[in-house]
Amino acid sequence: MGTETLDTEPPPSYEAATGQASHELVEPVSLVLNGRNIVVESTGDDAPLYQLSRNITALPPKNSSSSIHLHRVEWGASEKTNGDPVTTHIFHLVHPVNADFRDDLPPYYVTATSPEALGNIILEANKHKLQRTGFSAKLSRDTNSATKPLFHAKDKQQLVFDSKNRKGGQEWFDQHGKLLATECHNNQLPTLTIETPVPRNTRDALVAMWCMMLWYELAESRGAKRERKCDPTIMFLRCLANNISQF
Repeated sequence: MGTETLDTEPPPSYEAATGQASHELVEPVSLVLNGRNIVVESTGDDAPLYQLSRNITALPPKNSSSSIHLHRVEWGASEKTNGDPVTTHIFHLVHPVNADFRDDLPPYYVTATSPEALGNIILEANKHKLQRTGFSAKLSRDTNSATKPLFHAKDKQQLVFDSKNRKGGQEWFDQHGKLLATECHNNQLPTLTIETPVPRNTRDALVAMWCMMLWYELAESRGAKRERKCDPTIMFLRCLANNISQF
């Protein structure tokens, strides 16, 4: 089953559709992931601020695509849209098939599909003994989904976000150590509270990294690992890797 496509035609850029710039500051907000929709917590409105092409908090059907679309949805953004929401596909979220056996791509990353986006970003898990997993987001500036290669050399990548796992969830910081957002689970739904005004494209990237973190937690869960152990392809690759290591 492939990813669900939300748009039949490429959406206009945010600036073209609304007359606003993607680097303009947006106010702090609490975002709740409910199924495929990311909504504002305080409004009680089901209208999404962001939308995913499929749910990332439940194990997907077998043969699901390894890529998920992330869209930004703007409601009442401009008279130019006649009241219709402006939907912009901003990122592909990617967890490659058989990621554990590949060295050509990182296991968790996003690629930019909108000209306003910061660029392609790798999510790296930072595992330490006696500590909960944190994450680093490494940006390859001025790249997108069509760039070859997708990412700059490691010494050219920029730390854009860094997270530390505190009691109850992650805290997200910028490259200077400033707290940007906190993550928790309210009523069992993942919630990201952005604590400070940030540029719109920074919030887009932060939301993308939060979604990738949730995907990581699902994919690395015991249930997902158990399912992979029974996958014939995974069993073959593991056997092949073991045989190669003996030479």
